[in-house]
Amino acid sequence: MLVTEPAAGGEFSRGLLSAAYGGAVLTGGLAAIPVGRLADRHGVRVLIAAGALVGAAGLVAFSAATADWQVPALWWLVLGPASALTFYEPAYVAVQQAFAPEARAQAIAVLTLTAGLSGPIFIPATGALVDALGWRDATRVLAAAMACAAPVALAFVRTSPSSARAAAAQPRGTWKPDLAPFRRPRLLVFTIAAVLGYGAIEAIVVHRVARFQDLGFGLATVTFWAGLSGLLTLPGRFLLPVLARRVQATAVLAAVLVVTAAAAALMIGGSAYWQMALSFVVFGLVFGSAMPLRAVIMGQWTATAVFGAVMGVQAAAIAFGRAVAPAVTGGLHDWLGGYALAMALLCALLLVAAALVLVSERRGPPVAAGPVPEPAARDESVA
Repeated sequence: MLVTEPAAGGEFSRGLLSAAYGGAVLTGGLAAIPVGRLADRHGVRVLIAAGALVGAAGLVAFSAATADWQVPALWWLVLGPASALTFYEPAYVAVQQAFAPEARAQAIAVLTLTAGLSGPIFIPATGALVDALGWRDATRVLAAAMACAAPVALAFVRTSPSSARAAAAQPRGTWKPDLAPFRRPRLLVFTIAAVLGYGAIEAIVVHRVARFQDLGFGLATVTFWAGLSGLLTLPGRFLLPVLARRVQATAVLAAVLVVTAAAAALMIGGSAYWQMALSFVVFGLVFGSAMPLRAVIMGQWTATAVFGAVMGVQAAAIAFGRAVAPAVTGGLHDWLGGYALAMALLCALLLVAAALVLVSERRGPPVAAGPVPEPAARDESVA
């Protein structure tokens, strides 16, 4: 909502705002590396609280930006790192630390379902705020809402990491990524799949409205189906991670990627009304489960003592895909004068990612992620 013409898009170019967002994805991914290490050793309570305050400060500063250079500077250096402190990665670490292995899938499902309500609440609320107050004051209201997460985190987030265990399991240094676990074929193949798959999903999210507008559908029609797609994510956010307790989690994630590829395939042509509507519906049914299924799989493969560190490195790699895929999609559109080839490429990437996820399941025993055994979790790996 903030990049539209009535909002910041009316004062700053779409290219500048897109670059600011893409850079924030990358810096957030890089920040996930030390955040994961710190979360393993100290828990996420203070990290989330600090991230909420940093993010709120970044939004307030963005609301006051007047020069072009200020926009990417704030998004790259403040809002990107703040996202690493407040979004899914630290939440997944909290679940890993707080719940027994058999309860984690359901906990992740509940977390993701709750987070899924943010779209139906904040997207229309942001639009209403922009209409009523203008984008600058609307951004300040959102900053105040984000700051409210800090006392909530301090009061209610309670996890108990084993600091001694995490310190023994990890090499020295908070900022240096530990790449040793990724030398094992299973985790390396899965991470490549995640980079391709989540990058393609991000590109679909960024460009799907523009794609169907290019095909002649009105903005009101497309945004209606986009909003409905957001609501349709809610059942999948809960049911599919829970299903991963009974069915092989990698098989569930591969199926999600294949269904998402079908949604992308409908966008290659997509000129018929039913194609547009079905694409949004199919995408919505599975989109919300993609990220939590990664957390379920990694929770099964990784020892709790180093879970944050491994997830942080993987998040940094995924951030590269999430930044590059939308940019390539937009570049192909500008170069070729349309989205058809770009959507075909995204469809192919999703199918390749699904195949790699299935291959990763067959590449030997769970990845060795650290030298500290965890007898209480038989399905977790140790080095």
